[in-house]
Amino acid sequence: MSKKDKHVDAVIIGAGAGGGVVAKELATNGIQVVLFERGGWARYDADSNDELTSMRGPMTRTLGPDLKKNPRVRIVGKGDERKVLTEKGYGSHIASCVGSGTVVYGAMAWRYMPEDFKMVSTYGKVEDSTLADWPISYDDLEPYYEKAEWEIGVSGEAGANPYEPKRNKPYPMPAFEQNEDGKVLSAACNRLGLHPFSIPMARNSVPYDGRAGCLRRNTCAGYACPVSAKNGTHNTVIPKAIASGNCELRTNCQVVEVIIDDDGHARGIRYFDENNEERIQTADLVVVSSSATETARLLLNSKSKKFPNGAGNNNDWVGRNLQSHAYTGARGFFEDNIHSFKGPGSTMAICDFNHHNPGIIGGGLLANEFYQLPYGFTKTRPPQSPRWGAGHKTFQRENFFKFAQMVGPIQEMPNFHSRITTYDK
Repeated sequence: MSKKDKHVDAVIIGAGAGGGVVAKELATNGIQVVLFERGGWARYDADSNDELTSMRGPMTRTLGPDLKKNPRVRIVGKGDERKVLTEKGYGSHIASCVGSGTVVYGAMAWRYMPEDFKMVSTYGKVEDSTLADWPISYDDLEPYYEKAEWEIGVSGEAGANPYEPKRNKPYPMPAFEQNEDGKVLSAACNRLGLHPFSIPMARNSVPYDGRAGCLRRNTCAGYACPVSAKNGTHNTVIPKAIASGNCELRTNCQVVEVIIDDDGHARGIRYFDENNEERIQTADLVVVSSSATETARLLLNSKSKKFPNGAGNNNDWVGRNLQSHAYTGARGFFEDNIHSFKGPGSTMAICDFNHHNPGIIGGGLLANEFYQLPYGFTKTRPPQSPRWGAGHKTFQRENFFKFAQMVGPIQEMPNFHSRITTYDK
């Protein structure tokens, strides 16, 4: 029989971008919280800037999860089921540590544009898509964007992006200087009549909130920060939640079910602790903040009399409309060396194509992301270029510092059939 823990006001599942913020808001307002995380604290010494390890096996490091203990299957088509193996390119980077993806993300700090909240009103209905307007607007969220930017810490220049929606307060820190390839790309954009600017970053350009300013290392996106200048929930709101005395953080705990009573109310969770012992934690409030995939998996696993197909899933919408990061852009080689090896990664962007592109629904930003490192550069080759041996090494030496790119995520259309589901076999 599962052991029962002392009842608390609230349980939060997932100590990431969402869960960390909720924990701070509840705990600092006098609500007793237990914050669950299936991983532990990320330590820079144990997660160093080893590019080879990062490129070959991110799911074995900070990003988790341990696929041997918690396997995944990707269903590509009828009869085409593949085990999720990162080295084969099938896996998503789902974080498993305190702070979650905010430990290793690229830390761009964008606000949605007004059109993003009203896509159907802007573009009309899209055939075979579940695209819909949000029930809230940019104006509703603007005060909360501002609060997050000042509490987490964002570097940027208000008004530098002419397409930026209105804001009532500047950024708390100045923008980062653009790196060398960023300067070259910005100059080219200006010649084309485009509008380049320095990207707003959840990263300290100067010392902020008791933490150091960025060292401008080139191993940033995909890696932990050695001086805690990259701002995530692990070094901002979660410590404040714990310091309030009202938040207990339980690491290395795997939550497997939200317990729901016969009336359909969440009453707690069932989980396995760091010793793999099954336990029950009851609470008045249960917050599930475990990423798009893991939240859906947990809810689908939480069956009850009221919800026989999973919590909240009587209409078969849980886990539906899954979207990822589809990218577009261009890469190119220059005659001169423009790659300075200076971080923190992306520094410039344009938003000229975010919306109102003829014949296209939505659009997207373009930026000089991601920062290219030597191993990753081995995958960047023009057609027919040598990929092995002396020719490959020569290309690597002669072109690595001459390379630049502008890429970015595009607007994806939600689709009812793209989904997360449980898998029993």
